Amino acid sequence: WLDPVLLKPKSRGAVRLRSADPGDAPRITLPGIREPRDVGRLVEAYRTGVEIINRPEIRQFAKAPRATDRGGVRALRRLVVENAYSIPHVVGTCRMGPSSDAGDVVDAIGRVHGVEHLSVIDASVIPDAPSGFPHLITLMLAEHLCSLILEAAERPERGAIPVVGRDERDSE
Repeated sequence: WLDPVLLKPKSRGAVRLRSADPGDAPRITLPGIREPRDVGRLVEAYRTGVEIINRPEIRQFAKAPRATDRGGVRALRRLVVENAYSIPHVVGTCRMGPSSDAGDVVDAIGRVHGVEHLSVIDASVIPDAPSGFPHLITLMLAEHLCSLILEAAERPERGAIPVVGRDERDSE
């Protein structure tokens, strides 16, 4: 079976609050294939995969993919849409920025706007889906944001948000 995957889909899912009650589960919508551009890219990937599988040096090791010549482009688009699935690497659900007025959820060090002593330090603050698994990016992000939060807690006189990337020598 040929299984093309979009590493950077345009289609997006959503995580929304169901109510103000923290006991209510959130409403989660997986991205699926909503954008026509995504369907076109998957059709192109499927065609390329069929070309590769049909090469003699590969053909001996691979089963024949589903027939794509019957029904033309419309049938191939339907095949792609019917067999598409989401790889749920949920990122980008908590926008990072300076103000909740603009729809931002957390500040530059992951603190939730309007809620004291609550931070979000996970893949949800990554703005765009990476072209692969977000695990290592999330670990690096968490380590970095934790160090910034600890620095801010140790130096309240410097203000709420430490200057990212500044060396101690720069402030002397």
